[in-house]
Amino acid sequence: MKILYKLKQIALGAFLLAAAYSCDDTIEDVGGAEQNYNTVYGLIAANTNLSTFNKAVELTGLKSTFDKPDDFTFFIPTDAAFDAYLVKSGYVNSLGYPDINLVPVDVLREVVLSHVVKGVKKRVGYLDGVQADYLTTGELATMANAEDADLYLLGVNVTNGVLKVNGSDKPAPGVDYYGTNGFVNVLDNVISLDPPAPVIDGVSNASPSPGEDIIIKGSNFVQVQTVKFDDKAVTFKVLSKTEIQVTVPADYGSNALVKVQTVYGTSNVATLGVKYLLFGDDFNGSPAPSWTWNWGGTEDFQNTEMVSRGTKSIKRENKDGWSGLMIGFNSLKVADYQYLKISIYSTASTRILFSIAGQDDPTGIAVDIKAGQWNNISIPFSSLHTELLTNGEFNSLFMKEYSGLPGTVYLDDIGFL
Repeated sequence: MKILYKLKQIALGAFLLAAAYSCDDTIEDVGGAEQNYNTVYGLIAANTNLSTFNKAVELTGLKSTFDKPDDFTFFIPTDAAFDAYLVKSGYVNSLGYPDINLVPVDVLREVVLSHVVKGVKKRVGYLDGVQADYLTTGELATMANAEDADLYLLGVNVTNGVLKVNGSDKPAPGVDYYGTNGFVNVLDNVISLDPPAPVIDGVSNASPSPGEDIIIKGSNFVQVQTVKFDDKAVTFKVLSKTEIQVTVPADYGSNALVKVQTVYGTSNVATLGVKYLLFGDDFNGSPAPSWTWNWGGTEDFQNTEMVSRGTKSIKRENKDGWSGLMIGFNSLKVADYQYLKISIYSTASTRILFSIAGQDDPTGIAVDIKAGQWNNISIPFSSLHTELLTNGEFNSLFMKEYSGLPGTVYLDDIGFL
């Protein structure tokens, strides 16, 4: 507290000094006749620097929930941080000023509860004579999690006594307040526990048949609204937050772009099938491509040791690090395709550079390959620097070992979509 405030309170005796204390005076102190020294909520109500959060509590009817002797740990944004959140979220009045009254009550309730952990009293700053559980790096269940199990847990990071919450790169301003039943940890950011937009990592079968059930693998599959093949919604079943089972429709042709839509956003694109198949079990009936160029290794274009689909794959032995292979074919128009597709199995984790625009490293993109499994890779043409193809056509696929280590990889189902 400010020194002047402490002097004024000395006459009230040691009881009041033990009941309320601020460990940092860089943020405006609590105090005044309305201070409620028996509850942590009284600290919030009396602190003019936390008035926006307190207004949110009043608007959502949660005052009676918090103004109790139960233990609470609050993580509360400053008024400036809350105002910045309101502006970013579009809750501004006709003059462009932040207005918390414009936030729907259900949205505001989730925001408030996301900042409160009930049943514990936790703080960062150590203070002699204060009995408390100190915050450590980890996750905490908030009161919002109790109402909505789909929400993320509250992420807390404490490093060298500095608190950061909910993945924010903004440290807390180094201040916390305590009452007899809890702590207020002041933040420079507003907490959101809403899941991010969904992310697709891959599919169980990149070349399915109509009527087949496949698994879309990824993350943040929460409150899924639709799964689409191109622009058509398909039948799906959410198995978990990381897997969705999809039935390939009867009218599925040979390819599709797959997206997942949730309440929280739209996923990246996964690809099924190809428009042009460069290699399945062979090269359009031929056991070898029309031409190749390589260095630092050998390849078997009719390998049967490790196969993703069908009976054959390409076995590439990279005897040297940074070795490469180029496969040639008849020219295709860039405008007809959006993705390079390939399935890769590697005996050791590695990186491979792919390019359709030349042999120099800046013409392509390097992709991490996990060992011991088939990696179904879809690379958008926008990452393959197709702008370097001045005639709008391409006639080769270049692959380069990019980890600097020798090893063996198997290639299957190479094509363009």
